[in-house]
Amino acid sequence: MTEAKPYDINSLKVNPAQVLDSCSARQVCDGCGRRMKFFCYYCYKPVADIAGKVPQIRLPFKLTVLKHPGENDGKSTALHAKVIAPEDVQVTIYSEDVLSEIDTERTVLLFPGPDATDISEVDPASYDHAIVIDGTWQQARGMVRKDSKLHKIPKVTIKPRKTRFWRFQKYDESYLATIEAIYFLYRDSKGEAYEGEYDALMYFYKYFYDLIQNDYAANTHKTFTHRHQEGYISYETATPRAIPRTSDGKQWEGSGIQLEDAGVSLGEMLQDTGAE
Repeated sequence: MTEAKPYDINSLKVNPAQVLDSCSARQVCDGCGRRMKFFCYYCYKPVADIAGKVPQIRLPFKLTVLKHPGENDGKSTALHAKVIAPEDVQVTIYSEDVLSEIDTERTVLLFPGPDATDISEVDPASYDHAIVIDGTWQQARGMVRKDSKLHKIPKVTIKPRKTRFWRFQKYDESYLATIEAIYFLYRDSKGEAYEGEYDALMYFYKYFYDLIQNDYAANTHKTFTHRHQEGYISYETATPRAIPRTSDGKQWEGSGIQLEDAGVSLGEMLQDTGAE
């Protein structure tokens, strides 16, 4: 088995801070009326202040994000793909009959295992749709095992990489966040011909990653849970920049970022933003 290696997140051709730094408070979603930060994770649209400024791209094949019913919308990175590529991404809550509307003959399932083929080795003419399961590894494995239709869909995989996810996990670093897996599915499908066409899928993820890195670089006294991967904060390469505060000295409204608490999980810093 090929060893997972870190990928260079800083080489992505996106500059989200230029737009997202201006979004300092929750705003009312035009679609559902809920107050959201950056984007609505029910309507999958950027909030008013940044509407029209967040990149929108087209993908070479359709994607269905099959969400486990127990997956928290506000903590799902998979939703980033729907916001960035709204015409080609469908988010669906899993049910027993959900596959009845999908042409499984032209579909691949991103799911690792001995029967999975590297997406770079699959003939692009053989599929025009992919399914990615959004949930914990146990949830995803249970869905594939119990659903005979899902189990029969040809499985594909991506090249192993180490995650840049800020939330610690009990598995090893080769278990990616869902948006990382989606991004590399499209990237690897292009093989050596890839030139950054789908980097925008990582737009929000890169922003949250940088937010954490730079804040810890600016506040070197801060600690985080020992259960997180060793050396996660790149103090040498991060740009020291504390999380922006409002004019009265408070942290961003709704940012969920705990600036003073030592020993917290990095994942606890980004609640209610769609960052987890």
